[in-house]
Amino acid sequence: MDVRSITIEMVRSYAQACADVQLCIERLRTIRYDLLVIPSRGASPFVDGARSYAHALRDEKYADFDPAAPRIKPIEELYVPFTADIADDFPIPSSVIRRYWSRVVAAMIRRDAHDPALQFHLFLRSLSGALAMGSTNIEGGGSGRFIFIDTVVSGRAVCEIADAFAEQGVTQCHYILLIDEAGRRLKAEYRQKIDALVAAGMATKILVDRIFTEDEGPAMSGIWTVTFPVLMLQAQNMIEGLEDAVGAGLYYHEVAKRRDQSNSAITASNGILGTMLFAAVRGSDDSAARFLEKFQDHVSGSGLQAQNVTKRIADPLVRANIPTVSDTIVSGSHVLRAQMSKSDAQKIVASFLDEQTLLPKPKL
Repeated sequence: MDVRSITIEMVRSYAQACADVQLCIERLRTIRYDLLVIPSRGASPFVDGARSYAHALRDEKYADFDPAAPRIKPIEELYVPFTADIADDFPIPSSVIRRYWSRVVAAMIRRDAHDPALQFHLFLRSLSGALAMGSTNIEGGGSGRFIFIDTVVSGRAVCEIADAFAEQGVTQCHYILLIDEAGRRLKAEYRQKIDALVAAGMATKILVDRIFTEDEGPAMSGIWTVTFPVLMLQAQNMIEGLEDAVGAGLYYHEVAKRRDQSNSAITASNGILGTMLFAAVRGSDDSAARFLEKFQDHVSGSGLQAQNVTKRIADPLVRANIPTVSDTIVSGSHVLRAQMSKSDAQKIVASFLDEQTLLPKPKL
């Protein structure tokens, strides 16, 4: 959506959702849910806003000199790039890609270091320099319990993910679902599945007037998504066990200003957005409105919603960290599709397979 169409009412609804996310997380933590899986860029600003709300609650108690003022102990976070943003003619369907990422998370939860899906993900991260966000050495989730937070538009993505987790025997995941336009865009078949998850106590729905950060790229979240279509195809052809569950993608987080200032506009937009949400979750409407106007002026003036601007900012970093990338294509949702030759992709997969032969075999 055009940033100019964001209203203060939308910001209030967004801020209330951030507060609801924080309260839901804390409720689940009391029953040993100790890991938060973040599979989409769109969910990230809500997680940041939830953190702001936690600080607001603490500061309110401190102001009253309440000895019971809560200490903030953030839940462990795991960012995993579940995106299935693919070209219309791509031969691998979204369900297969999301099955791969569900398998990666399931392997992490089980501490199954020998799962080829997880191994391939870690291998790709090892080749990617600064393009690998967060640690994969998780402490939480050992009990099998974890929280999965996602934004929902039509419902297709989360239903494919929930089906894939069920195939993996993952039964103690709780879904926090941030639903755009209060559910008006949900398709009937997916609404039914989501309602079934809620009825089973496996999901919490949080309705949002408008998720104005959804699919608007790094200007909204500071998180960049890179997918590797050709590499994905070669992995499916060459790696045993990835025939019906394959993916190749990365998240990276970049908002600090570069020396050449080529990403200064992104840095500023994220700072303004974070401050606006911080004001909104504290109920400071006047401040939130001022920062909303500033945010709109900055994003519009910098052209940050344009795909060519995303490409111009992203290309140098992507290609510097992964030399086999020959070009990037920016999708309508600002995902970077990293292009490489078939022969280079085959070499990367062959290198992965060679590495696996050198690893000690698991004891049965």
